[in-house]
Amino acid sequence: MDYDTVFAKVIAKQWNALAVEEQRQANTKPNRQGRLAPDDPDSFALVDSYNYQRGHIDVFEEVYKQANHYPPKKYERLIVVDIGAGAATVAVALHEALSRTKCKRIDYLAFDPHPMMQKLGKQVLKHLDAGFRTATYIESLDEVGFTRAARVLFTFSYVAHQETVTPSDINEWASLIKRAVCDTDRAVELMYTTAAKLKGRGAHLDLYRKLSRAKVIRKCHSVSVEVQRRFPNSVDSKRKETWRKSTEHWQVEAGHWILSK
Repeated sequence: MDYDTVFAKVIAKQWNALAVEEQRQANTKPNRQGRLAPDDPDSFALVDSYNYQRGHIDVFEEVYKQANHYPPKKYERLIVVDIGAGAATVAVALHEALSRTKCKRIDYLAFDPHPMMQKLGKQVLKHLDAGFRTATYIESLDEVGFTRAARVLFTFSYVAHQETVTPSDINEWASLIKRAVCDTDRAVELMYTTAAKLKGRGAHLDLYRKLSRAKVIRKCHSVSVEVQRRFPNSVDSKRKETWRKSTEHWQVEAGHWILSK
C-alpha cells in the first residue's frame, strides 16, 4: 500500500478522531516545533506525525539518494537501525526510494521512546507492507545484534534537535555504533537529518566527537538537499491523502558518515 493511503487510514483517522479542543492544544503548544518528550501526551505524537511526517519522509528520501548509498545487492543483508524512528519515517522513505526486491534484503529495526509513536509506527509498517525481510519496533537498543557479513546503516531522522536527548542517550548510541563496527566485517554507515537553524548545535555533533575519539570515522560529508514542504489537506480517513505544497522548502542539515575499524 502506498504511504498516502496509509497516512489516511492510520494517522489522519486518529488525528481526526481527537476532540477539537485536544487538537487545538496540541497544535498551539508554544515552542514545540516537532520536539517530542517520551512523556508528552499522545495527541502531541499525533500532531507531529500529521503535520510533519510527509515532509520528513521527503527529506530523508532525498538525502538517501544524494548520499549515494548502495542498496543491498543480491545475497546481501542490510540492517537499518532507526533511532528516534517516530512513526517509521525512515522505513517509508526506503519503501519509496527502493524496489521491493531490494527492500526484501533489509532488516528494519525501529527505536522510539514515545509509546504513541511506537503504536503509530507499528500500524504504518503493517499497512505499508513494504516487503522488508523483517520490520520490528524494539524496546531497547540492547536488543540490536549484528553478524559479520551484514551491512549496517544507522539513521537519525530529525533527532539531533530533540531537547530530551541526554548525554546518556548519546553515550548509548556511540557504544552501539562502535559495537557494530567491531562486530561486522563491512563498513558501517550513518545518515542524519536535522533542522538547519541549529547549525553548530545538536546531539549529532557530540556523537561525532565521541566516534572521532574512538577513531572509527573514515569519511564524513554533508548532504545538501532542497525539498519543497508538503502538508496534509483535511480528508476523510477512508480516502488517500492529498498534499498541499508550500512555497517554502525544508531548511535541512544532513550528513553521511562511513565508519570502520
